[in-house]
Amino acid sequence: MLNKTWPFVLFIVLETVIYGAGNVVMKLAYAGISPLWCTALRFGIAFAVLMAIFGKRTVRMVKSSPVKNWLPAGVAMTFCYIFCSLSVNMTSATNAGFFIALPMLFAPFIALGLLGKRYTKLTAALQVAVICGLYLLTCGGSSASFGLGELIGLGSSACAALALVLSERSLKDTDAMGFTTMQIGVTFAGSVAAALIGEPLPDFQNVPVLSWGCIAFLAMAGTCLALGLQNVALGKVSSVTASVILCAEPVITAVISAFVLSEALGTVGIVGAAMIVTCTVAASMEDKITAALAG
Repeated sequence: MLNKTWPFVLFIVLETVIYGAGNVVMKLAYAGISPLWCTALRFGIAFAVLMAIFGKRTVRMVKSSPVKNWLPAGVAMTFCYIFCSLSVNMTSATNAGFFIALPMLFAPFIALGLLGKRYTKLTAALQVAVICGLYLLTCGGSSASFGLGELIGLGSSACAALALVLSERSLKDTDAMGFTTMQIGVTFAGSVAAALIGEPLPDFQNVPVLSWGCIAFLAMAGTCLALGLQNVALGKVSSVTASVILCAEPVITAVISAFVLSEALGTVGIVGAAMIVTCTVAASMEDKITAALAG
């Protein structure tokens, strides 16, 4: 079983690396454009690209698949990214990074309710270890405050977990790239609405070239490629396993930030990163570990 799923686990790992790099790129993009408009442009470009490549498959998927199979996952992803942008604006990057990176906290319970998956002792242990590791990595052992920004960040994690579980349920009998295209399209529409309501219209002609380059990277790699890898993998890998692996995203961000933004990672942070990586490896081998413990 492990040998058959291992390539798809690597898809989630690659997605995590892309997201980790994307957090640094987002920080660079925000110097020239507001967060919600950056998100709207990112998903708009991604939707246009995927429609150009997978338009026929997407149309067939929409015609043959009930709306309930793809719309809820798109709506969940929309709120995930909107909440993420608001959280980063309303609280410190450290606090936002901690609370946004907790989909593992919610995914097992959502999977239990929607998919009837068992909540195992190993899953509970991984949850505790991941939360501790994220705390050490993002907060460095200092106390983390909790306010509206942090609450919204936690909401982003909950929506990310819901999107993962809904995607796993739908992708059992739905074309992965058609599903991905519509998921991105729904997120684009929701992001545009949020940007129009929450932020002034930017002067697009004066957006710096660097910001446009960052948006292009976020659209092509951080959206088209990353979500494509995720949705192909979710046909073989459980959403709970994926949520644990995705918790390694701040580790990648911290490593890249050390080189690009000169943000040093202390000893406590390194311990937290090691805990998260260990949990990621354990999650990818969950079936084998569970069988060994049972035996």
